[in-house]
Amino acid sequence: MAGITLLQLYYSYSNFTVAQSAFREETEKAFGEAIDSALVVRNENIVKEFREWLMDTSYVDITCKWDENKNMPMFTVKELQPVGANGQNEISMNIQDFDERVDAMTPEVKEKFVVAMEGVVRNGLKKGIVWFFTQGIGERLSRLKEDEQIDNKVIEQEYKLALQRKGIDLPFVLTEEEADGFDFCTDMHNIGIKNPEERQIKACFDNAELYLLKQLKWIIISSLLLIVITLFCFWYTARILLSQQKLSELKDDFISNMTHEIHSPLTSVIITAEALRDFEMTKEERDNYIDIILHQSIKLAGLTDDILTGTKIDRKGIAIEDVISLNSIVQEVVVDYRDKIKVEYTDNDIVFKANKKHLTAALFNLIENAVKYNTENNPVVIIDSGIEGKEVVIKVGDNGSGIPDEHKKKIFDEFYRVPTGNVHNVKGYGLGLSYVKKVVKAHNGSVSVQDNFPQGSVFVIRIPYEI
Repeated sequence: MAGITLLQLYYSYSNFTVAQSAFREETEKAFGEAIDSALVVRNENIVKEFREWLMDTSYVDITCKWDENKNMPMFTVKELQPVGANGQNEISMNIQDFDERVDAMTPEVKEKFVVAMEGVVRNGLKKGIVWFFTQGIGERLSRLKEDEQIDNKVIEQEYKLALQRKGIDLPFVLTEEEADGFDFCTDMHNIGIKNPEERQIKACFDNAELYLLKQLKWIIISSLLLIVITLFCFWYTARILLSQQKLSELKDDFISNMTHEIHSPLTSVIITAEALRDFEMTKEERDNYIDIILHQSIKLAGLTDDILTGTKIDRKGIAIEDVISLNSIVQEVVVDYRDKIKVEYTDNDIVFKANKKHLTAALFNLIENAVKYNTENNPVVIIDSGIEGKEVVIKVGDNGSGIPDEHKKKIFDEFYRVPTGNVHNVKGYGLGLSYVKKVVKAHNGSVSVQDNFPQGSVFVIRIPYEI
């Protein structure tokens, strides 16, 4: 059990560490992609501004003519603003993919030329270079290349998209400084233009571990469920083993008590029978010895009935066909105990339908226990009865030492006796109360035990009231 539990815990931990590594790798890769995308956006902004320069007729003049020698159009870009003495304000060039014959500049031709120039500038920015087509355009492009920085907002937008493509939906914060209090941060990435290390940025995530746990929830739940099942099986197996051990102890105790109970009357029968055989006796003496044998035989039969009655009830049940008077069966039960103990009975006669034989035997068992286990100098048994709702309630109380709470739920089990060390001062083998429970249950009722204040116990029988 411990091995399976540890294995499942290690399996869950391993999955979590693997998920952590994958999360780190994916977020780092996505951050790099976001910075690359932000750099493309920054370059496109430069290209866009470059396009505006070329399309501004007050800044440059673009013309074209057909070159008969090269059999392609030649384009001339001329700045209209003055430049320095050594500056070049004009450049002529051709476009290799432009093979249409044109003799004059039209809007369509100019658009194709500007798009081609955008591609040249874009490729140059990718390589980190600026082409000086003219002095003024080159200087403006150079300054723009150095001044146009990568926008953090663009990085944030691109990073969100990159994370979504990788199935990660977790809030983050971009920071160019050291940050504490976050579960996880990416490595620092350089985003500076002039000097790459002059600007560094990283993305930090809060509740990253909780996010990973949610991603692994089914794996973790299945592992925990397996652990719970394992623990339950271990507990159930241990409980069965302990109950089997307890049952074995109860069985041994029952056999010991039963052997002792049966041995005494058997010994009396054997001794009496030997006396009848070996000695000359008068008729009166012989009758006395026969009475002893008969009495002990009846006692043995009673012991046998006690053992077999509970089993018969379990297998065959009992017939509830007698209309009985509660007063009559109580008087029948207590008649043998009036000289031994004080009996207090509430004279509240109730006539109802039950099995007279078994219910009388059940009351007899309760009163007999109240007498046997009462060690007070002035023992008292109190019998109370009444009707509550649709139930007949019979209470049998005593002023004995009572029953500890930890044994109250077990005393109705077969063979169970309240432990008194290694010695049982009272004879019995733990079948009386289990028989009472079976009889009451066969009447569709219930039996329970409560504390009797100031001392003792009260057994409460509740059975349906039927006339």
